[in-house]
Amino acid sequence: MKAFLLAGSCLALLAAHAQVTTGRFIADKHTGCQVWVSNGYTDSDSLTINWTGGCLNNMAAGKGTLTWYTAGRKVSTYTGSMQKGNPNGQGKYVFPNGFIQQGNFVDGLLNGHGKVLFPNSTNKLEGHFVNGELLDLDSAYLKHLHRNVIAETDSTDMYMNDGNSKSLLYYALVPPTKAKGVLVLLPGTWDRVEYVISSNRDLCQRSFNNGIAVLVLSVNQRLTLNTDVLDFMNHAFVDAIKKYQLPKDKFVLGGFSMGGLFSIRYTEMAYADGTQTAVVPKAVYSVDGPTDLENHYWEFEKAHERNPNNQEPIYAIAEFKKNIGGPPTAFREKYIYYSTFSKAEKDGGNAKYLQHVPVRIYNDVDVNWWIINRGADLYDMNALDQSAMINFLIKQGNKQASFINAYGKGYRLEGNRHPHSWSIVDAPDCVKWIKECIE
Repeated sequence: MKAFLLAGSCLALLAAHAQVTTGRFIADKHTGCQVWVSNGYTDSDSLTINWTGGCLNNMAAGKGTLTWYTAGRKVSTYTGSMQKGNPNGQGKYVFPNGFIQQGNFVDGLLNGHGKVLFPNSTNKLEGHFVNGELLDLDSAYLKHLHRNVIAETDSTDMYMNDGNSKSLLYYALVPPTKAKGVLVLLPGTWDRVEYVISSNRDLCQRSFNNGIAVLVLSVNQRLTLNTDVLDFMNHAFVDAIKKYQLPKDKFVLGGFSMGGLFSIRYTEMAYADGTQTAVVPKAVYSVDGPTDLENHYWEFEKAHERNPNNQEPIYAIAEFKKNIGGPPTAFREKYIYYSTFSKAEKDGGNAKYLQHVPVRIYNDVDVNWWIINRGADLYDMNALDQSAMINFLIKQGNKQASFINAYGKGYRLEGNRHPHSWSIVDAPDCVKWIKECIE
């Protein structure tokens, strides 16, 4: 199982940490020792490295300092432990002069062309790394974190951006005593599970302290919660319930961007027909996830008309065609089925199944940020459909449905401002809400 998904822009369907999947090794010209570099950084022949540490099987190993250069200009420095050419163990990345990434970007996300610079800041990532990705938990929690492989072969590319790995897996942060509940976190497009944990460090550790287990699933592709995604989620839940004696009836699902769509859609499926899902969530939340896919399709069509060379709408429309069949004019019933909410439907589409379920949708509705940084407005953002969905649920009598505008709270793990970020969830408040829902 492994696949695709919408590249995110103003519609915020793609997680901010988006990076392309594959890559290659590049060598220090002086020593020949190699370091892994993701594909997003390989389009420039001017990319060079300097590694001061040891080398094992021609790959950087042990402690040392790795410096990255583009056209002779230092763009980042990693100091810490390396294994098999990737940061593994304790370390720190520093991006001098605010340089973050260079390579292929789509609308500011790694998938088109260009670079992101934050000239008035020096951003850094520091903590525990796993295969080049920050896994930022305190040591007291890391020893309770378990990595569980569900399948060695991800044949449909459901989980990407994990180097050469083809594994489907989930992380479980499990309290030493019997868990009182379970929080499931679902990544956005291209996000690795380690990045999700790091972005939710406070939330994960507070959940653990309150006796709540945390599961993070490796699904970061697709726009539709189809059979492949559903089967993997069910398989992971069943495995975790059995392995860690988790309470099946006290699950809460939360997801970012695409993962937010999946968290709500899975919950709707559970209440529509409990035989489809391994668990029936007690509550669900979405962190700026899309809701009405029909509306999203037409916004991408408009974006393509405005700029035919913009790769994002080209990519997005192609994915709709691949996984739904084509535009809503020909496949409207499928768009309704895969959406969490359909504003044009009097019954709200799938949202009607959430009438008695606690639901939260988080957004950082900073429209001026989108206008200035992306040339987008409210019509291009998720917020319109999200607020309409919550309003629909409230009108249907759901007194536990909330649209939370976390204005100004959106910051990426690297430290740069972006409304479309995990950080818009206030961890103490979220844990309090989860406890109320499961108790």
